[in-house]
Amino acid sequence: MATQIKLKAKRSTKLPKGFKLSGVKANIKYKNRLDLALIYSQEPCQSAGVWTKNSVQAACITHNKAKIQNHIHAVMINSGCANACTGKQGEENCDKSAEALAKVLRIDSKHILLASTGVIGAQLPMPRILKAIPKLVAQKNSNKDSIKLASKAIMTTDTFPKTFGITCKLQSPNDLDSKNTESGKEKVARNEKTSDSKNIVINTESKENAKDSVSVENKLDSKTQEKETCNEKAKTEKKNNKFRIFGMAKGSGMIHPNMATMLGFILTDIAISKELLQEALSEINTQTFNQISVDGDTSTNDMVVVLANGAAKNEIITSKSIDYEIFKKALKKVCVNLAKQIAKDGEGATHLLEVSIKNAQSLQQAQTLSKAIIGSNLVKTAIFGKDANWGRIICAMGYSNASFDASKFNLIFASKKGKITIVKNGVGTAFNESKAKSILSADVVRILIDLQDGTHSAKAWGCDLSYDYIKINADYRS
Repeated sequence: MATQIKLKAKRSTKLPKGFKLSGVKANIKYKNRLDLALIYSQEPCQSAGVWTKNSVQAACITHNKAKIQNHIHAVMINSGCANACTGKQGEENCDKSAEALAKVLRIDSKHILLASTGVIGAQLPMPRILKAIPKLVAQKNSNKDSIKLASKAIMTTDTFPKTFGITCKLQSPNDLDSKNTESGKEKVARNEKTSDSKNIVINTESKENAKDSVSVENKLDSKTQEKETCNEKAKTEKKNNKFRIFGMAKGSGMIHPNMATMLGFILTDIAISKELLQEALSEINTQTFNQISVDGDTSTNDMVVVLANGAAKNEIITSKSIDYEIFKKALKKVCVNLAKQIAKDGEGATHLLEVSIKNAQSLQQAQTLSKAIIGSNLVKTAIFGKDANWGRIICAMGYSNASFDASKFNLIFASKKGKITIVKNGVGTAFNESKAKSILSADVVRILIDLQDGTHSAKAWGCDLSYDYIKINADYRS
């Protein structure tokens, strides 16, 4: 039977060790607005990334793909201008930005990643950015204010900054060494046995000499035991088993990822190989950020980057061990939280919508079905109107290209105001419309679907589609 791995995690408002953030007003698009952010680690970071699948990609995406194989020390993010469809000038502006930041940080520009978000087609206002960089570097810090400033500086139409962090435990170092070391009792017993053996020899001598010898031997044994205890303590301290992981993201509109989504930055002080870090991000991304949709559009600038600086001083993770699985669970917890915040903050949204598919034939089937439902504009508008029009949900499932047995599934609407069964074994049930409307009026609405055809499950997150979405996007450039 497979071992159940549990994540021991506590909410944390602190950055992982060795990281600093800052955010300043560079007046990139608007005056007196935070719009330039910095992520910095003095220790070199292993890095991993996933990028937009849109065939039109911003200059920062091209820049990062070329630099991500290096150790990374810093990421600079600007809002207000996407630097997309800006030609050779846009690429040169990326180089100038990285070189200017590198000069102030006193590092090589190959260790810097960039991110941009905002209006497509406009060139970066380089004089303003270059002027703001010294202040951006000078103000970097690890305190709560720096987190607040940086997370606000990357926002565009977002209504609130999106951050989440936890402190986690890896497998205990003591557990790792238990098979190879003696327990305290075993050491005491061994020392007592050694002492007794020496005392037998001592008893053949005079009583006075024996007394002095026993005293010396006891002191030696005491020192030996103390030394061994110190060695074990030092060994345990060297292999720390706690690490932090923190995420910061922006996203409100143009959210319908094909591989990554919005701008997401995950920071951790865990020590892990670059290969496993990339594999973990790619896997978790498909289960989290790839499972959200606001309006069906995939941006030119979407990216999620993970930086791991190893400052936690754990034993480096180089294989798919229990510690690797613990790290993946921690990464997923952070990414799920950020994904839900993005969906909740969808432009003009009044409801967060969660679709849960269970007992599917495969993970892919569950993911495809849940994503189709969350991406349906007809479902979104029904939720906005608090209308239990479940036919739109079935329609979305049908055109998802994920085959399923329509005669087996059950469908339930649920929220903090209760739950109600709408479909049973593929057939609509008679239900109380007033109760359904009340359930759908909650801030968070859940659509629960049981396919009764397997063991796999998946979730997707989105929001309703309101009048305000049109208002926001009708004058976005103004």
